[in-house]
Amino acid sequence: MTASSFRVTKTTLRAFATIVALACLWAPNSGAQSGNVASPPSSAAGDPKNDALPQVDGPEKGSNEWQVWAGGAYPFSLFPNAPLARIWAAGVTYGRVLTDAHGPGPFRGRFELAFEIDPVVEVLLPKYPVYGAGFTPVVWKWDFVTRRRLSPYLELYGGALFSNHQVVPGTTTFNFMPGAAAGVAFPSGKSGKYSWTADMRFFHISNAGLTYYNPGLNTIELRIGFGFFSHAK
Repeated sequence: MTASSFRVTKTTLRAFATIVALACLWAPNSGAQSGNVASPPSSAAGDPKNDALPQVDGPEKGSNEWQVWAGGAYPFSLFPNAPLARIWAAGVTYGRVLTDAHGPGPFRGRFELAFEIDPVVEVLLPKYPVYGAGFTPVVWKWDFVTRRRLSPYLELYGGALFSNHQVVPGTTTFNFMPGAAAGVAFPSGKSGKYSWTADMRFFHISNAGLTYYNPGLNTIELRIGFGFFSHAK
């Protein structure tokens, strides 16, 4: 990792930590200020399955997630002489929560299966920009139960990128994009219907050996999203 990319990565990590910290501080206050929010029924208070606070329309079994997002990624090098590039992207995500809450204590959550469409991807190489579009047909997401109006989550995913030029000079214009993410969703207002998300994700871009030369790009991305969960009536 070069000194410049290390400084950029530290700045990104600090920005993400600041966002999460502000969300944690704001969430309990916003919940306390919501005087018109109904309290959970007494019959459900002792039910371990009813972990999500009712004032947030968060993930529940059978609910659908709709989201738009944008993010910026900064490079880091795992190997000497590996290519470096900044990446900007925007897209949409659809997901469906498939299970009720499972798991012990702080790990309790629900499994969601999603996919993404990335119509705008810009890869800023040192000498020229590359433009492309991608899609991620499989996103495995674990939605931790909502506590104090916050909904943390983890993701594993794999996608593909098509570009107008070679993302890594000397390779191909088609590449795979596997990655992982950790983030948190927090409500945008008192109603809790809509929410913001902030996550940090690592992803790798390479052609999986379609050419002999295949160093790939490794990046850390900060992504901000806005969306909601729709629930069956």
